[in-house]
Amino acid sequence: MKLRYININRIPSVWELENIQNELNLLSLEELIKRCDGIKNFAYKEIAYRTILQHLYRAFCSRKPIKWFIDIASSTSDERIVKYCDRIAVMVSQAHGTQPAALEAAYNIEPISTTESGKLIVDTLAQFKIAAEYLDAQIGPTFNRIKIKLGKGVSFKKIQDFGNDFVQQLGDVLNMDNAPMVSVVRGGVAIDIPRSDRDTVYFKDYVDFSLPVDIHNIVIPGGVSVDGKYIDIPLSDENVTHILGGGRTRGGKSQFEKAAILYLARRYPPSVVKLALSDVKRVTFSKFSGLPHLIAPVAKDASSSAALFSLLVQHMEARYREFERAGVETIKEFNHKHYPELIMPKIAVWVDECFDLLTDKEYCDAIELDSMKLLAKAGGAGIHMMFYTQRPDKNVINPLIRSNFPAKTAFATTRPEDSCIILGDDNTLAANLLGYGDFLYKTPTQIMRLQALYVGDAEEPEYFEQLLEEAINQEDNYTAWEPDDIEELVAPKIINNESGKAEFDNSFGFEIKLDEEAKNSIINLYNKDYEVDEIVKAIFNMSRQDGRYYKQYRAVVEKFLNEGETDDL
Repeated sequence: MKLRYININRIPSVWELENIQNELNLLSLEELIKRCDGIKNFAYKEIAYRTILQHLYRAFCSRKPIKWFIDIASSTSDERIVKYCDRIAVMVSQAHGTQPAALEAAYNIEPISTTESGKLIVDTLAQFKIAAEYLDAQIGPTFNRIKIKLGKGVSFKKIQDFGNDFVQQLGDVLNMDNAPMVSVVRGGVAIDIPRSDRDTVYFKDYVDFSLPVDIHNIVIPGGVSVDGKYIDIPLSDENVTHILGGGRTRGGKSQFEKAAILYLARRYPPSVVKLALSDVKRVTFSKFSGLPHLIAPVAKDASSSAALFSLLVQHMEARYREFERAGVETIKEFNHKHYPELIMPKIAVWVDECFDLLTDKEYCDAIELDSMKLLAKAGGAGIHMMFYTQRPDKNVINPLIRSNFPAKTAFATTRPEDSCIILGDDNTLAANLLGYGDFLYKTPTQIMRLQALYVGDAEEPEYFEQLLEEAINQEDNYTAWEPDDIEELVAPKIINNESGKAEFDNSFGFEIKLDEEAKNSIINLYNKDYEVDEIVKAIFNMSRQDGRYYKQYRAVVEKFLNEGETDDL
């Protein structure tokens, strides 16, 4: 059995493939069909099919009659060759304006049902001595899920990588070009057969902005499951909190991010949800730059992103100081205690290309340090981090960062290794996704395959702009808690170049303001012969390990001491 499996699936060398091609080229069509029937190796079989198709095409070009193709189809039991002949016969009939009688019934046959597909899969597994039982099937927008149960004593590992074998054995019958995803589900094994006529799941068909706002349960759109159920993602759930995601080009990552941000901005007023956006590609989030929900301008490079992350750390610390004063531990407790008089808004942070930030030579250390601070404790303060990338790299997104994202959204990846980095646990399933919004949503308690909502901002700009306008002008009936003891992140400064035209500096600037208490503390420590480094450490709890942020605080203290403020000491 093992030798037979190897013989069927072995990949021949280039020399072997050329040799079999030359051999088949010498045969007539009738001889080719007989020879094809005896070929077992899948690579040789594909060459034989291509050669037969070339013969049939030449026959079509030489105006062979319909009956000639029907006779060829009748001479073989090979379904693929029969299908070739049937299609060409129809082409001939269309050219002559007649429908071949022998094909009328064949072209009125209904497509294979999911039940029949399931039985074909079970029969195919039986040919490989794998016992299985068909259970049921579901029809989804992107794929049809066939559920089977393996026989007693049969390990899932036996069919875990069986996707390509299904394409080889059933590709023509099930109209399947891509390998199906094979995964474990409750009570069985799921085999997801890609649909050639997949449905687009439109954002506007599933979201509902008319429902009352629940400030304690902030959600973003997830997608549609195989059973047609719309699934949202609750950011406040302890199994979500922060999300790591990624996928290749045309995987659907950017559409997912846009749908989530648009939904948050339109569904919740700024007093309930605020946004922080980093977009080093400068195009993904550009349409959101006018939202009142933003705590700072959209960061467009590593420098401004580093400043944004520093601001988020300050927001986090300010919130925990407020929790201490209020006698609570989390934002949930704070809002339950003060609602409806006062609300501490959630902050949803979206980083479109974290790879570029974490590989920037100048700012990567500071960004990584602040990221780890935020991932460790920002969730309880209502700050949710969403990191996305097209290029997951285990040496860039280190394990400590990855492990602090409870939730993952993996879109189609180019390599199995990329899937493992996003999903963890050596999970390569994302490499079998179909792209265009087909993704895996994973939490510590579950993993499900969804079709993401498609916003279509390029195809329907009027709808997109309408929602943005409604988000900007929506009524806000709540009073938001605001921190009063953090640095101010100022907007980009306008710089005049030599031509006199205004240009924008995309980096943020910090304005660190010393209140009277801080000034008095600096003076007292200075009088006690404290060094500047010691003053910064004692008052701001900053050391050289904090990189550029420490340098900023140190510069402010030095400036204060050198401006003559200490002359009277």
